[in-house]
Amino acid sequence: MVSSFYRDTTKAFLVISLIFISSSLFSKVEKYGEVSFENRTFSEKGLFGQDKDHSSFTLSPEFYFESEDQKTSFTFKPKIRRDSLDDERNLFDIQDLSLIKVKNSYEIRIGIRRDFWGVTETVHRVDIINQTDQVESFDGEDKLGQPMINLSLERDWGVLDIYALLGFRERTFAGEKGRLRAPFLIDTNSAMYESSAENLRTDFAFRWSQSYRDLELALSHFSGTSREPEFINKSISLKIPYYGVIEQTGLEALYIVGGLALKLEAISRSGQGDRFSAATAGFEYTQVGILSSRLDLGWIMEFNYDDRYQESPLALGTRLTFNDMYDSQILSGVMRNEETGETNVFVEASRRVRNCCRLSFESIYFNGGNNSNSIQKMFEYLKQDDFVRFEFIYYLGN
Repeated sequence: MVSSFYRDTTKAFLVISLIFISSSLFSKVEKYGEVSFENRTFSEKGLFGQDKDHSSFTLSPEFYFESEDQKTSFTFKPKIRRDSLDDERNLFDIQDLSLIKVKNSYEIRIGIRRDFWGVTETVHRVDIINQTDQVESFDGEDKLGQPMINLSLERDWGVLDIYALLGFRERTFAGEKGRLRAPFLIDTNSAMYESSAENLRTDFAFRWSQSYRDLELALSHFSGTSREPEFINKSISLKIPYYGVIEQTGLEALYIVGGLALKLEAISRSGQGDRFSAATAGFEYTQVGILSSRLDLGWIMEFNYDDRYQESPLALGTRLTFNDMYDSQILSGVMRNEETGETNVFVEASRRVRNCCRLSFESIYFNGGNNSNSIQKMFEYLKQDDFVRFEFIYYLGN
């Protein structure tokens, strides 16, 4: 459900866009975007009798306007998704509706935007600006647009981004017929908040980043409503999401030496119970031109730590880049939790078709882990959700 605040914000910025366009402020106009069709096939029926196959259609056009002096730009990018089975997966979202003004030493960005923080591959600890579109994909990398005002200052001592986040976007969850869902239904229409302002609260964040030859560092702090809800029982099989107020401080580090990239993301968070710390650290080593070919092979290892749990998953993976005109690549890996015995194996591959299209493939295998009832397992309810996904993307151009 889209809040009245979000609808009003969208209308306001649509009016702004029409004013700027009609006044001929922008001399450059570009049209991009994509149309995609996706089909997911599961190895068996779901734990709650869900169908083995379902498909979805997504339309994501993008319009970009730029002034003659290249110091003012405007972007409009909506996203429309329709699913064949799960109504909760249907979506109309404004991914980007923003005006950007560039000055000599700063930028101001006003509107609805998506902004990614982080350097690691498997778990994105510090990425907290945007809400996760959880029904789009399992990896949590797809995000919803966030209304914001962002001031970015560039100085010799680094880049400082200051954010005022205007209102809150609730997380999406699979419905009764959806796959990769929790073992209970979630009543998103009855969401509760710790803040008396509920989803109209203004959150604040800042991020400082700097590059030192081979080292990139970033420090961030977020103060506001958590993007990760807790759940309150409404009945035996129905729960209500509860969004608490948190304070989160984050650290990012990326150190590159030749073909070796060392990565770190770490956070400390208070709110929603006791303060806790969590981190993901690892490396990616790339072998260029293996076997005297144009192929590059990257080796990935990442360790996860969360002091709320006795053990956290270890991730191992490879990234094979073909360096061809079709941008072909294959990412594969495994995540293993020694305490629970859970093992998840994944493969992602993609390849362009001429200049108009892209084909992608994804497969995930879930091992339910050991039979101990005394250990809380993260993905036990997904043990019947092994799947393969095929997606065809057609790019929209000028």
